[in-house]
Amino acid sequence: MKSRPFNSFAIFGAMRSGSNLLEKYINQYQDLICHGEIFNPGLIRRAAREDYLGVFRQERLDHPERMLAAILKATPDKIPGFRIFQAHDARMISHALKDRYCAKIILTRNPVDSFTSLKIAAKTNQWMISDAAHRKHAKIHFDLEEYAEYLAERSAYYANIAKALEMSGQPSFEIGYDELNDLDRINQLAAFIGAREVKTALDEPIKRQNPQGLAEKISNFQEVKKALNLSATGTADPLVTLPKKATGTDLSRIYFCKQIPLGFAPVPAVPDGGIRQWQMFHDHNMAKNGFTRQRFDEWKASHPNAVFFSVVQHPVRRAYHVFMQKIFPTAPQGYLAIRQQLESRFGLLLPEGEITPATPRAVLEDSGYGLETHRIAFKQFLVFASGNLAGETDIRQDGKWQLQSEIIRRYRVLHPVAHVFKSEQLQADLSYLENRLGLKPYFGWKDEAEPVFSFALSDIYDAEVEALTQAAYGQDYNEFSYQPWRG
Repeated sequence: MKSRPFNSFAIFGAMRSGSNLLEKYINQYQDLICHGEIFNPGLIRRAAREDYLGVFRQERLDHPERMLAAILKATPDKIPGFRIFQAHDARMISHALKDRYCAKIILTRNPVDSFTSLKIAAKTNQWMISDAAHRKHAKIHFDLEEYAEYLAERSAYYANIAKALEMSGQPSFEIGYDELNDLDRINQLAAFIGAREVKTALDEPIKRQNPQGLAEKISNFQEVKKALNLSATGTADPLVTLPKKATGTDLSRIYFCKQIPLGFAPVPAVPDGGIRQWQMFHDHNMAKNGFTRQRFDEWKASHPNAVFFSVVQHPVRRAYHVFMQKIFPTAPQGYLAIRQQLESRFGLLLPEGEITPATPRAVLEDSGYGLETHRIAFKQFLVFASGNLAGETDIRQDGKWQLQSEIIRRYRVLHPVAHVFKSEQLQADLSYLENRLGLKPYFGWKDEAEPVFSFALSDIYDAEVEALTQAAYGQDYNEFSYQPWRG
């Protein structure tokens, strides 16, 4: 679990939004487990239970964090999660929204449909069915005043979620009730949480309880239709929505060619200037990024059988470049706040004053910052990176030092990345891609120049640097078959 971006997940939904079915689907992935409504004040997972995982209801009410600790401990080989609604423990709603290591799943359903389903379930006392033959049918009187109160409470709940996510900048995955039987969307959701498995089919252990149209479920349908401006077919307009986001990794990062069916999915901190020049040569246009989900879908439709590729770099080299370009300098392009935190909390000894990645070594040595001090500082950064990627710090996981294999996995949420090339042999790999796509050879390739740093990586590299890098980035070594760095 160490290398995954999340150690838990929360499904923010509402009653009758399809959360039971979503839970059943999630539990079919071997890496994931959903524990249900464990923070519902009125029950503990199920109404007939008084305890769950050794935590009793009253203890859960007094100390909800103990229940969270219990699910985290129960299945260390899985990412655990839970469903949480507006009437559940407010402390845990707040906790989940603030916890950057908790994946947020936002499940929505049209509120008219949810309200109608809720009233039918209450009338029939049938809350879930696994066999359509056991379905109970009923019509309900749709109370408009009661619905107005329901809608206000529900809208406030989702609005608070949206505001919290906007302010924190944390990612989330939004899925609608009507998408729950879309296998691609469920696979994307599972991959967003951290599952490595891709399903080709899912068992459907729960059946829709009320598949009829609203007109067949509401006795005063014409009154409701007029009051709520429903469509002629009885379809309810979506009255509660959240801002639409691309799911998975940043879709906006991918560079798409205009003419040829080719997309380049860059890995942060891996140089890509030469790759984009190569794209422009073949496409006669600058490749574009910043795509929305809609624009991406349109591009895929007009570029069938598109090829995607990404490029990775040796973990030692990439980690050192990030350290030198973002942590070492005090120049504007550096991460000054994180630099200060690493100095005060992780003991990094870094040079003071106006420092750039290329500050002359003699200047640094005159101030008492020499080669050995620099080697130790980089090793301390690697120790920090290992803990940060394991979720042991409250400093954000920046994409520039995140696992490359994790970034590639999240790209695959959007589209299978057919090719992952190594920067160390990129020219030969791009020649292969030219042959596959029937493109003429590009003879203008030049490897990007190595940045000028105060201290070269070869000057400070030793066996301990390699060992610390492998401790932090072992998954990248394994997935991309990297050996110890040779310079």
